[in-house]
Amino acid sequence: MPDEWGRVNDGQSLWILLPTGQRASGEWIDDTLHSRADEQGLLGRLTQVAAFPRQRVEVVRGPNAEARVNETFYRRGWTDGLPIVVPSMARVDAMLRAGGRPRNMVMGEAEPLKGVVTVEKVAINAVMAGCEDAHMPFVLAAAEALLEPAFNLRGVQTTDENVTPLLMLSGPAAKTMHMNSRFGALGPGWRANAAIGRAVRLIMHNLGGGWPAAVAFAGLGQPGRYTLCLAEDEEFNPWESLREELGFAVEDNVLVVQRAESVVNVTGGLNDLASVMASATSAFSRLHGGTVAVVLAPYVAKLLAEEGKSKADVKAYLHEHSRAPAAEFEKSWLPARLAGKTKFPRWVKEGVQAGWVPAVEKPDDITVIVAGGDIPIPQCAYMPTWGFPACRIAKKIDLPQGWDPSPEI
Repeated sequence: MPDEWGRVNDGQSLWILLPTGQRASGEWIDDTLHSRADEQGLLGRLTQVAAFPRQRVEVVRGPNAEARVNETFYRRGWTDGLPIVVPSMARVDAMLRAGGRPRNMVMGEAEPLKGVVTVEKVAINAVMAGCEDAHMPFVLAAAEALLEPAFNLRGVQTTDENVTPLLMLSGPAAKTMHMNSRFGALGPGWRANAAIGRAVRLIMHNLGGGWPAAVAFAGLGQPGRYTLCLAEDEEFNPWESLREELGFAVEDNVLVVQRAESVVNVTGGLNDLASVMASATSAFSRLHGGTVAVVLAPYVAKLLAEEGKSKADVKAYLHEHSRAPAAEFEKSWLPARLAGKTKFPRWVKEGVQAGWVPAVEKPDDITVIVAGGDIPIPQCAYMPTWGFPACRIAKKIDLPQGWDPSPEI
């Protein structure tokens, strides 16, 4: 039997599980991806696309097996370019135990290539991303959100825009498992933020087939396409939590998933945020509608609360003051270059007639959370959206009995 690393007793064989997807018909999505990669001239780098044993388990024999798996997976197109944790049978089994669901449970099909998403496939990609076992319930919740029609995974995977999933965790488990909501919440250094978001990307990549230049044609991409995952700060948020605002209980853990086209740093208060929202940054938020996100620094949130402003007041202010002059809006790229080809929503047309076009249709289309360093600096962020339909998917996470966020060392 394999040991904890997935090796058999001879020390020369590594038993691993394959992360890639099969359609319900049994076809492997890699065969389609091979054709696409060939058409786009990608096979010089991806030299082993579709070259793998067509089975659930692969045995890699010989010395330096883990290093060889890393290189092989990269050449097969199964990574995001970074080294991965090898998905040995033992590692995946441990991840599955922490998730509390049957390994063969089918969750849906990942667009656009329709790889079947099973709990085991999610676990494999979570292991590869570097997740701790305790992260598995959150990765499963994120995968469920991606598969909902409202997320529009096909559009996200195939558009030429730079859209990516935005994951926001609201609940006490964030602190327990060290998901960052303070200094550098959108940056490096915290495993939960990095690995959970990365697992989502690998699921999109390996089960949906969202390979850059082969299926995904995001013109430039963005760093958030590696991971865009943070927690709402519990201590410095002066208002009701995001989960309570969405109708959940204060003791619940809720993962909220939206689409984000970019992350724009805004140093300042509401006027500065509204100015950024009013700009061309919100072009696709106006074209498609939907839900945008604003991250308020604790310092800014504190000042606003001391002025007597509620979260609803903040949303109303941003909506009212994020209006672009109609003349400027009509000169921007989308309406100017795509005139007669692009149908803007009714509320945008009404805004043009009134002389001012808001960033979103209504105040509730703005998700507001508090996160960032707890010092007197006004470093906020704005995340415009892309695509349709409107997307703010909230998943309550029921942690399995015995859930333990403290990995053994």
